[in-house]
Amino acid sequence: MTVSDTRFSPAGAAQTAPDQGPDLVSLVGSRMAHDLNNPVGAIANGVELLGLTGQADGPELALITESVENARRRIKSFRIAFGAAAPGQTVAADEIRSLIAPGPDGRRMEIDWPVPATLFRTDAKAVFLALMCLESALPWGGKVAVRPEATGWHLVAAAERMRVEPDPWLILEGGPVPGDLPAKAVHFALLARELAAQGRSIAITGSDTSIDIRF
Repeated sequence: MTVSDTRFSPAGAAQTAPDQGPDLVSLVGSRMAHDLNNPVGAIANGVELLGLTGQADGPELALITESVENARRRIKSFRIAFGAAAPGQTVAADEIRSLIAPGPDGRRMEIDWPVPATLFRTDAKAVFLALMCLESALPWGGKVAVRPEATGWHLVAAAERMRVEPDPWLILEGGPVPGDLPAKAVHFALLARELAAQGRSIAITGSDTSIDIRF
């Protein structure tokens, strides 16, 4: 199964609802990421102190350290992808670089993204959601290039093998969000919603070994 060529207008009713106040989904995402980051950070500090005092050493401490770092990276990534992004807010380039760099999270997708010095949080949110969509199609790994364009972003994923489940991608093509959408595919609906809120359209092309996204 490949991703078919498609374009859709973000003004479609299937992708956005009338403005009824603040984006509660994004606010919940920000709140959860903020509240979870503090205890995870405390655990990381405690593990570091144990290592300095010599009270714990060996594979057990290494495993805990790796797990804590994995949790912190995921929380920070989720905060960008699922959290609130007010117009004009920016994200530090160093933070983005640290999150897309290879780490202990077991991610098989290699990301090539020369992060600009100034990156708006709305752009980071859309790109992170798009990366999550591409990662869903790359269970065996692959490479993704992220580049800015004059009016948006261009992402290209390449891999020898891909697994494209059609239903979630149809949401990006303008289809309705199914009532039984699994949690593992929620980022597809959120990307469609975010692009609609930003007034952007999306273009997707694909083959057996590549997916090209522009928005």
